[in-house]
Amino acid sequence: MKKSDISLKNRKKQKKVIIRYSRWLVKTAFLLIFMLPIAYFIFAPPFPVYSLFFRGLDQSPLFYVPYGQSVCSFLLVDYNFAAPGSWLICPVGGLQTLLTGRVDFYILIPTIVALLLFLIPIFIFGNIFCGWVCPLGTLIDGFDSFIERFLPNINAKREKCFDQNRDKKIKDKGFICKTCPFSRLLHNQNSLVANGVLVSSLIGSAIFKFPIFCSICPIGIITKGMFHLKAITTITGKMMPIIIELWPIPVIAILSSLREKRFWCRKICPVGFTLNISGSFSPLFRPKVKHDKCVMKECPNTCEDFHLDYCAACRLIDQRRCEKACPQGIDLLNNGSLSRCTRCFECYIQCENGAIQIETFDTPDAIQFIKKIKKNLGRKNRRCMGPGRFEHPTDRL
Repeated sequence: MKKSDISLKNRKKQKKVIIRYSRWLVKTAFLLIFMLPIAYFIFAPPFPVYSLFFRGLDQSPLFYVPYGQSVCSFLLVDYNFAAPGSWLICPVGGLQTLLTGRVDFYILIPTIVALLLFLIPIFIFGNIFCGWVCPLGTLIDGFDSFIERFLPNINAKREKCFDQNRDKKIKDKGFICKTCPFSRLLHNQNSLVANGVLVSSLIGSAIFKFPIFCSICPIGIITKGMFHLKAITTITGKMMPIIIELWPIPVIAILSSLREKRFWCRKICPVGFTLNISGSFSPLFRPKVKHDKCVMKECPNTCEDFHLDYCAACRLIDQRRCEKACPQGIDLLNNGSLSRCTRCFECYIQCENGAIQIETFDTPDAIQFIKKIKKNLGRKNRRCMGPGRFEHPTDRL
């Protein structure tokens, strides 16, 4: 191998190392901002912690904690709730709050603006929140790394489960059309539960007049976050307190990764599901597999055994390494949808053959989705017209 090739390979390896460590530094920084009471030293108000079974909500609190920088309501200015527009709002919490009908009119527009400010980066760059910001996601990723390194037996079972889910053919039972991509989206096992949780939370918030999911959201609990804006109970008329019995919820969300990698994030979290929908409109920084360099597809022409077309050993060693590294379980090799991509670039980092390229600009999944719907509707209309009513003979093909 030439010296130039070696130096190029080393530069690519260094670039991958920089990407990985930069991402973890950003994740760690946000984890500290959200979890540690940094703002306590700049007059963050203490907030009481109650117990449902010991003393109750009407008695004195067990203890006080500083009101942290909650992901639910990321305060950019101060802790004054009368300062509209000074926060960024979690989309699920913001939608629930709006549906309660308890948002004062004078902060209605700022609330919608704050909600959009959260979503605009997602529309542009994709679901970077789950991959670079979310504090719960950071803890889950750390727990997944712990399992991979110190619990090989459990990790082997998780990989076996991943392989079974990948190879399993899910029959479409769409109530619109079996070939319709919208039906396949609704029956996607990776988002079915999260979709149900989201819909139930929104409907429940409109009925009971307070954000339902916010009361059990592990992200808000783990960051000592409170309900934002007009999240008021119908019982006390006060802002919901921090309840100590709810703290095991984020622990359960983390431990659920014992079953599958990022189980909570991929299959239950309605916040991630909402951001995936928004991220499907993003055209930037999309990983794409080059089939001519991927050992799982064909023998790359750079391989020493290219003339023999011998790739069995390479495939046995690789075993879809890029897909196993993906925290979202995206089917990269078969051009799977990137709507769930969190831009962590672990697939790019893990690929040793340079088969994965990060496209700076590419067609968003949402646009591809719309094109498929139009194409399927066009086919259905041509079939409904009958054999004698085609506008052109080529339409029959």
